[in-house]
Amino acid sequence: MKEITTRLAEVNGIVSGYDGGAIPFEQAYALARFYYDFQDTNALIADAEAMVGENPEQLKEIALSLKAETTTLLNNIGRLDGIDFRGIANAHSRHYHAIFQKASDELNPYWKRYCELNHRLDYLPLGSKEYAEAEKECDAAKAEHDRRQTDVRRIYAEYEHENRRAGDVFSLKASHLYALATKLNGIAGSIINDLDRMEKGEGR
Repeated sequence: MKEITTRLAEVNGIVSGYDGGAIPFEQAYALARFYYDFQDTNALIADAEAMVGENPEQLKEIALSLKAETTTLLNNIGRLDGIDFRGIANAHSRHYHAIFQKASDELNPYWKRYCELNHRLDYLPLGSKEYAEAEKECDAAKAEHDRRQTDVRRIYAEYEHENRRAGDVFSLKASHLYALATKLNGIAGSIINDLDRMEKGEGR
């Protein structure tokens, strides 16, 4: 449970620092991941129930922190209303796709060169000096192409990774964070009330 308060503090830092201008992708992604990582509040409730018997003092400390952090978020969440999360996601994805496309385009001449040299071998006498020299040049061209192709594949893998991250941001809305913060605030309040009753001997 302690992780959620740390992540909430990060979210509040982003939201409170937002001045209405452009928000960096990494900040938008942090907001999105907070939502997706903690939207299953049943897991949070299960953790709280386990902590009641093990360490109620720490549970109350976490619940108080969760209540305070979610209250802060709810007070500031309106600042996010104008953020175009889809636009941020699309721009991020396009940036990495452009890098891949450039690398892919630059690879084409190397493949073309290899094909030309390989085709030339068909017209040279097998075992001749000309064939041996052309074959050596062809092998070098193939090796250079393969080396560059490895880089292109790495760049494409990076694009795919960033595109998946962009997908998280694309689906996010400020209303999603508001709904989650409201729910978490209520859960924190219930935990605090239950622990207070237990301290007074009233049971849960």
